[in-house]
Amino acid sequence: MKNKNYLDTFTSSALGLVDREREARQLMYALLTREHMLMMGPAGTAKSLFAMNAFSAIDDAKTFQIHLTKQTTEEYVFGPLNIAELKRGNFIHNTDGSILDADFAFIDEFFDASDVLLRSLLGVLNERLWLKGSQRVQARLNTAIVTSNYQRENEITNAILDRIIFKCEIAPSTDRESRVRIYRNYLSQPSFIPTKILSRTQLEKITEQIESPNTVKFPPVILETYDKLLEEFTRESKKYISPRTANKALKVLKVSALMDNRDEVNYEDMEDLRYVFCVLNKRIEEEIFDAVFEKWVGKIEEEQSNLASLEKINSQLNLIPVNFDTLTDQQFVESMRQLEELVSILEKMSTPTQDVTTKRDILLSRIRGIIANNRDKLFKRRITA
Repeated sequence: MKNKNYLDTFTSSALGLVDREREARQLMYALLTREHMLMMGPAGTAKSLFAMNAFSAIDDAKTFQIHLTKQTTEEYVFGPLNIAELKRGNFIHNTDGSILDADFAFIDEFFDASDVLLRSLLGVLNERLWLKGSQRVQARLNTAIVTSNYQRENEITNAILDRIIFKCEIAPSTDRESRVRIYRNYLSQPSFIPTKILSRTQLEKITEQIESPNTVKFPPVILETYDKLLEEFTRESKKYISPRTANKALKVLKVSALMDNRDEVNYEDMEDLRYVFCVLNKRIEEEIFDAVFEKWVGKIEEEQSNLASLEKINSQLNLIPVNFDTLTDQQFVESMRQLEELVSILEKMSTPTQDVTTKRDILLSRIRGIIANNRDKLFKRRITA
């Protein structure tokens, strides 16, 4: 099945926002992988608008929305107790209209909630399952966006954070041009309504592809490089990435390949691992990722490209005779010109690895040898004539 590239159509402007392209791409990955997203930043940075417009862009979807406080109880999130059942002595919640009944959830001021409530959310966010006494409810939740002005850390919040693999920091714009564009947006579209980008049914079909073990292949060299990238990033950043997150990050590679209508992951897909490994917009983490990516992936891509170019040059060289004695004057000149062009290409070629350097030098030596052995033959032929 050919996929429309929603990674490119789900944009900042489609959500009625300015300069939120990377956040929109991160959210698109969260939606397509059925994972969750945390947005942190000061008040007034359009975190809530981002979440509400994002879910509004999905047709035929049910969204749950709540603002948490210390006083928010489970009944507000998972539904009130069923009075009829309570009279019979059964503690059963009516989950209609709750987070368990929604396709998407926007949870505002997430860290203001009590640890008791956050603990109850653990199973829903990860296993999509809510257990309360004898009641067992399977949540239909695809993705939750949780927002906060700060991050609270303890055993419970750390467990929750490990289940939210996409995280970003949102800061007020420091660019005047961007701020002016925000003013214009506000004045011209005060009641902006996003255009529907995809339907819930389309989303379900894509997520089924992502969850299937057979839709995208992972060549062994890709998995080895992925592990090197992960290991180096965690060492350099001193950041803990759990095995759970490391496994889930592979789904980003599957999405990237499928959105490009490929059935195999390649090195190019790995650049978007930044959306999982890093807290987006956290400069130090992204700088470390860039350096590690260049070391373990960038050079490999360049090596593959250069090796392919060397193979092409070798094929061209095989079509040129080693001895020019039988060539016409025109063929002689043309062959020399081709050889000089190949030398120029090889001398300008970068050599990111020793393998490329060795193969390039072998070709250069071979070509220069042919040139040296034939350089004076045309002149001598004309003298003799």
